[in-house]
Amino acid sequence: MIRRLARVLGAAALTLVVGEAAARVFWRVAYGLSLRHAGHVLVAFYPELRRVDGIHPSRGDGHFEILLLGGSVLHPGWGAVEQALVERLERAGIHDVRVTNLAAIGRTSRDSVLNYASLTDARFDRVIVYDGLNDVRANNIPPDRFRDDYGHYQWYETVNAMAGSDASALFALPLTIRFAAVRARETSARNRYMPSGAIPQEWLVYGKSARSVAALEHNLGEIVSIAARRGDPLTLMTFAIHVPSNYSLDRFHHHTLDYDLHVSPIELWGDPANVVSAVDQQNEAVRRLAAAHPDVTLVDQANTLPRGAEYFNDICHLTLAGSSAFAENIVRTLH
Repeated sequence: MIRRLARVLGAAALTLVVGEAAARVFWRVAYGLSLRHAGHVLVAFYPELRRVDGIHPSRGDGHFEILLLGGSVLHPGWGAVEQALVERLERAGIHDVRVTNLAAIGRTSRDSVLNYASLTDARFDRVIVYDGLNDVRANNIPPDRFRDDYGHYQWYETVNAMAGSDASALFALPLTIRFAAVRARETSARNRYMPSGAIPQEWLVYGKSARSVAALEHNLGEIVSIAARRGDPLTLMTFAIHVPSNYSLDRFHHHTLDYDLHVSPIELWGDPANVVSAVDQQNEAVRRLAAAHPDVTLVDQANTLPRGAEYFNDICHLTLAGSSAFAENIVRTLH
């Protein structure tokens, strides 16, 4: 009996060892993660987090450490906000600025909170968050499929499931089993998710209900709580959009609107009227949240950023002049 039990336990232990080794090899081969460290699996989905691991930002480290969270408006490939911010800070007497920019195309407030929460050891002199328009796109889905954590996108169903992993986790196998289960569920029910490409025409009507307002307010509220615990000074911003009064998709494609480059049409995010309404409601939520937390700095970009082709390339992406004005609005609040 004892020998049989020993054999069973030995076989089970061997299975776990082989499974753990296979799990680590999977994450290494598929996503380039370390074989030695099982945790911090979100790096597989947000590779820009590697930058933080490489520099170990900390208050008082000789740099003025800034963290940028948001979508493509803050990304260097879509504008010059990061560079303009560093230049404006230098002129204002804030030197040795180092920016950790985790903004990326298509990101929402959900990505911002997941990224920020994962940076357990990093500390910043200023965390700056700019989310809004990409959250609006999440509204364009039948009401029974909408999820407050944006799990009606395949991307978010995956990253939400993996977000509970701990950077200090000892074993990769449990994370891998969780990942496989989520992927299996996604494969068996693909038609229940929000498409990553064009929004189905028949779904645009659902965008009239701005369910993203509560989701964005919750996500930003989580960021407020994390910043308070860590002692990171936090700046929230309303989202500035520019919609010419004569906007139409045809005029956009013919480059005849009050935009400069005409980069992205509003229809990428939904019906124009629904998009404008949802952004307005989200901005009110941001103002409410900031008002309820006196330690949070609010930059009301929606009310202060100039409009027109000199400043906007489309509904949200900024020209060089727009990026400069955007950065100046931030710097004014840091004096």
